[in-house]
Amino acid sequence: MPARVHAIIVARTGSSSRAQLLRTLEALRAQTTPATAVTLVVCGDASSVRESEAVASTVEGIIEARATTSFAEAVELARPRVAEGSAIWLLAQDTAPHPRALERLSGTLERSPSAAIIAPKLVATDNDREIVSLGVSMTTLGRSVELAAGELDQGQHDRSDDALGADVRGLLIRGEVRDALRPDPALAGADEGLDLGVRARLGGGRVVLAPSARISVSPGGPAALPSGRSRRAYVTRLAQLHRRLVYAPAAAVPLHWLSLLPLALWRSVTDLVGKRPEAVLPEWGAALTAMFRFGAIARSRARIKAFRTSTWASIAPLRVTSSELRRRLDDGHGSEGGAVSELRFFSGGGAWAVLAALVVSIASFTSLLAWPTLGGGGLLPLRQTVAALWSDAAWGVRDVAVGLVGPADPFAAVVAVLGSLWPAGPSFAMVLLWLLALPLAVL
Repeated sequence: MPARVHAIIVARTGSSSRAQLLRTLEALRAQTTPATAVTLVVCGDASSVRESEAVASTVEGIIEARATTSFAEAVELARPRVAEGSAIWLLAQDTAPHPRALERLSGTLERSPSAAIIAPKLVATDNDREIVSLGVSMTTLGRSVELAAGELDQGQHDRSDDALGADVRGLLIRGEVRDALRPDPALAGADEGLDLGVRARLGGGRVVLAPSARISVSPGGPAALPSGRSRRAYVTRLAQLHRRLVYAPAAAVPLHWLSLLPLALWRSVTDLVGKRPEAVLPEWGAALTAMFRFGAIARSRARIKAFRTSTWASIAPLRVTSSELRRRLDDGHGSEGGAVSELRFFSGGGAWAVLAALVVSIASFTSLLAWPTLGGGGLLPLRQTVAALWSDAAWGVRDVAVGLVGPADPFAAVVAVLGSLWPAGPSFAMVLLWLLALPLAVL
């Protein structure tokens, strides 16, 4: 007998939210196997939604929440309205199921007794041949990795049926385990589906992929990561650090906690070297936030302990190995597939990093601004005129031997070019070069 399904839709207010929501509700009404009930949670002002006849005729109830309510918190608000024994279908306002999506999800759930969660294939709203997500895994260190995303759908992944986790949008959670498998609000909107899959696996269940069940979604939809690169980087890193503290053995938690700040320092250096200055502040923000959320960590660990029946070794075969990451050309910083990305010098924080380096350089060598020349050690003042500099760089008498005539040292041309940048006093060009060395290196 097919399971009863209660759909929970999380909607956010915005310029295009009403149109997206109406499209999702129309897709629900067109299902060959309709949901038993639909509950709508509106994060923001729900007055315009309540006035819509299309909404009123489809949902059994509307819950209005704060605009800042996360997806996990919104789902929790709707849970008391779900009948006992019903499976929960997690949707968002931009999540439009194809006509047979629920039929195939329910069928897979019925045919897979060991499945705790059934995950559909998410495709792009404006191009249903582009895969947005189909299964999620994680590395040994806990970074989430999409198993299939941004690819042309040619059925290449349709034989896959087992994954560690999946995107939280469109998940169908079995009724018997729905109380144990609740999205974790502490993840702040990232890796919620992966965390549900990990807990399902520890509880003896599985995440089964149903590629034939297709759902159209927006890549940056309300249940996905927040908008803005810095905010996305912060939430993603916070979720990774939170899961690391939650998944670690009790004896290792203090060690992980002590490593958060040194690790943030190391990753900040690598971000700067890797030309990702916009990731530095989110890295420190995530580390400091994760350090002092003792209550959230305790609750998440208790939730896993209460449901866990299997060992962590059951998860190991589903992790992504470093060799698999190399085959995917994945460096973990958005350059998957070796694709060339935009420089984003201004929007990505590069300009601010260069400006900060200039300030540090001037603050460190303020007295140099009053010096006409720079000397000391093997460094001597330059010639007084530009003509003399270029004369030294040309053919002529050399001072390495008496009466020797020949070409100049090639570096003399470099010195001549530098001195020409400040014709009034060529030696002052070396002072400026000393001050600009640090910002130029950062640039």
